[in-house]
Amino acid sequence: MKKSYIITALVLLCNLAFGQQKIRIHNSGNIMYAKAITAVDSIKLDNTYARFKLSDDTNPLNIQKALIDSITFNTATVNLNKIYIIYNGTDNATIINPYANAGVTITATAGTVTVTATSGIDNLEYNILGATSNGSLTMTTDKDVNLVLNNLTLTNPSGAAFYISGGRTTNIYLTPGTTNTLTDGSASTRNGTIHNNGPIVIQDTGNLVITGIKKHGINTSSSLTVLGGTISIVSAASDGFHSEGFIMSSGTVNITATLGDGIDAGDTAIAISGGTLNIASTTADVKAIKTGTSTINITGGTFNITVSGAQSKGISAKGNVTISNGTFGMTISGTTVLTASGSGFDPSYCSAIKSDAVITISGGNFTIQSLAAADGGKGFSANGEIVITGGNFTINTAGNGGNYTNTLGTADSYSTAGFSTDTNINISGGTFTLTNTGLNGKNISADLNITISGTAQITANNSGNSGKCIKADGNIVFNGGSSTLNVSGTTVLTASGSGFDPSYPTGIKATGTLTINSGVVTIIGTSTATGTKGLSADGAITINGGTVSSTTAGNGAIFTGTTGVADSYSSAAIATDNNIVINGGTVTTYSSGTGGKGLKADGSITIGTSTSNPTLNITTTGARFLVSGTDYNHPKTIVANGTVTINNGTNTINSTDDGVHSDTSIVVTGGSTVINAISTVTAMGEGVEAPIINFSGGVTNITSSNDGINATYGTVAGGTESNDGSQLNISGGIVIVAGKDAIDSNGNITISGGTTIVCGPTAAPEEGIDYNGTFNMNGGFLISAGSNAGMTKNFSTTSTQRTMYLKSSAQLANTSLLHIRNASGTEMVTFKPKNAVYYFHFSSPNVTAGTSYQVYFGGSYTGGSFAGNTSGWGLYTGGTYTTTGATLKSTFTASGSSTLNTVTF
Repeated sequence: MKKSYIITALVLLCNLAFGQQKIRIHNSGNIMYAKAITAVDSIKLDNTYARFKLSDDTNPLNIQKALIDSITFNTATVNLNKIYIIYNGTDNATIINPYANAGVTITATAGTVTVTATSGIDNLEYNILGATSNGSLTMTTDKDVNLVLNNLTLTNPSGAAFYISGGRTTNIYLTPGTTNTLTDGSASTRNGTIHNNGPIVIQDTGNLVITGIKKHGINTSSSLTVLGGTISIVSAASDGFHSEGFIMSSGTVNITATLGDGIDAGDTAIAISGGTLNIASTTADVKAIKTGTSTINITGGTFNITVSGAQSKGISAKGNVTISNGTFGMTISGTTVLTASGSGFDPSYCSAIKSDAVITISGGNFTIQSLAAADGGKGFSANGEIVITGGNFTINTAGNGGNYTNTLGTADSYSTAGFSTDTNINISGGTFTLTNTGLNGKNISADLNITISGTAQITANNSGNSGKCIKADGNIVFNGGSSTLNVSGTTVLTASGSGFDPSYPTGIKATGTLTINSGVVTIIGTSTATGTKGLSADGAITINGGTVSSTTAGNGAIFTGTTGVADSYSSAAIATDNNIVINGGTVTTYSSGTGGKGLKADGSITIGTSTSNPTLNITTTGARFLVSGTDYNHPKTIVANGTVTINNGTNTINSTDDGVHSDTSIVVTGGSTVINAISTVTAMGEGVEAPIINFSGGVTNITSSNDGINATYGTVAGGTESNDGSQLNISGGIVIVAGKDAIDSNGNITISGGTTIVCGPTAAPEEGIDYNGTFNMNGGFLISAGSNAGMTKNFSTTSTQRTMYLKSSAQLANTSLLHIRNASGTEMVTFKPKNAVYYFHFSSPNVTAGTSYQVYFGGSYTGGSFAGNTSGWGLYTGGTYTTTGATLKSTFTASGSSTLNTVTF
């Protein structure tokens, strides 16, 4: 009481001494209140307030002492233009209203403050301070307003903390360094702790903490814009933000413990260019950031989003989602929900970023974790296209998928995916590190087509059983980029019919066609990836360019097929139910698992064109395995049900079983092809095998542990020595063959052109050339050497070109030469065998009737050129043969009446 009297006395003295001066009350750098000293009767201080008794007001002006920074006196004119609303606990709120006579009416009953503003003045500033546990601000305004929050704590147990109507913009300024707390109550009839029917703009650098007990944290029927500050929705019965449109360029938004969406922008667009959003939700079927029928455009910002509710989404729009920048850390763990529909169910998945339309990404950094609980979790999911031209993506998926009955009543399944769309995916840029550990999970998946081009850098690791790195139900096209795909999951057998249906771990799988025009594609299937398919398509696989490498190390296995019959599967570097066409590029495959295949086609395989020259390196090193009875699954480098055609290319084929196999035919018109088919299993290792085999060009060099060239339909009635109608036709090119038999036809052999160089084994019963039908030599050049097997036959009498069938009782060593020349010394042939041999087939257009010929073993050869195997056996031409050290084995004259000449020595 003594202090209040002193203040009163001081005021009286000031009135006498400074009649024209004004008292000024300062808060936060502003003049909160000013009054002529002559109008201040007294100032009383108590524990809480400074109480100003004014001569023109019957009610004292009570201002909390803690809010008064200073009191000054000055004669200058003060134009008060800020409204103050100060909450005083259970006492009436303090109102400082310079516009009381200009259309702004403010009443306060305890903590309940009502504002009616019809002033027609834009952007009136309301400074709101203090605290109350039972108060509110209800405002009706005809113009935009600025609400400056300065350490405000306001709780309304029976309604909204702020209820602002009039449809005007509410600008909320969060005073720097302050924390402002707003809470509503369960009895509220409003839909938000802040409830507005006009736009809301939040800015400055202070803090705003909101608890939404009744429903939303902030609710407006118009837009919500965040330009600054830190806004925290610590809990909400429904959405954190609920608005029609959302804009953010700076500041921080923290939304946790909401039972609804984090940010629901209604059916209006979302535009985020900066700031940080931290949103966590555990509720089912909610979205961290959502717009209905409109779009989301993100050009910057930091997003830390966690959703764990069933079928919940991180960022979701029915319209397009466009992202050009930003940093995204997102974790999803919600389960899939099956909703009854039609004759079954419609699945809804937990997704990090979801659009019912198109997702377009040109930049940004994305780290997305789809945890094991997210059984069908999707990193990016779109009903429309996904288009990516840039950005950095790290996506991990771990869900194991599930089985269900779809809306048509058909058994179906779902799985997790890093990228998933109902239409197309186009990737032309960006860096991708994608990992899947979930059963049947996909790193990139499209219901229609996938195109990868430009500078895209993709690394995918898929260890999920039957997982797919890149999967399209339509077509897949590579027009550039670099893709490295690692597969380590196992084959999964699903019960079907009377047995099982296998699903394989796969690097690239297209239900339609697969085309590689350019780029680098590398696929590695580890030894744990049983039955791996490197590149796989139901339609055609076409490689026009680029560098393709496919390595598979997983073993094959037997299983019971859907018809109840024993069946098997094995790994394949490149496999299709249709055709394989390799027109260009470099293709390298390496298959080391049991029964592994290099190129496998249910249709045809075509390599090169007359103008394109691919490079192929195809290797299989695995062993065969028994399926049932005498049926084995064999490793093969190139195998097709249809025709295998080699038109061009530099082709190296290495196999531990068959080199090139076709159930129909093999056609070689060009290229340079080396085939090594070497098996450790007796009678295995065919170099080239098909019912019909035609050579018309190129250079083909074949080395095998069994037949080098085997024309056969298989065993037929009459035994293996009967004519099954198969054909070997050589009309051009250079064919170099070593094996046992080196050439074997269960049908006919016809040579009409080209150069054929053959070396069979030393020991019978295998031969250099073996045939069951006819052997017609009608043109071209042939030199063949083999054992002294009694089964070896001469050319057929129907041959139109003159021939020699030489039978030696002594071996020609593999270090020696066979040399044939006419009496005048003109070279007919000089040949070095691969093995020690006895019998020879020789024919050349230069052999003439009635001419004398000499046959030498031994001697030496200098100069000229060589056609043969890299080990040094083959045909020498254009050089000089020296008889020194040679043995003249025979001199004979070619028949003038028959094309056949049999010479024994």
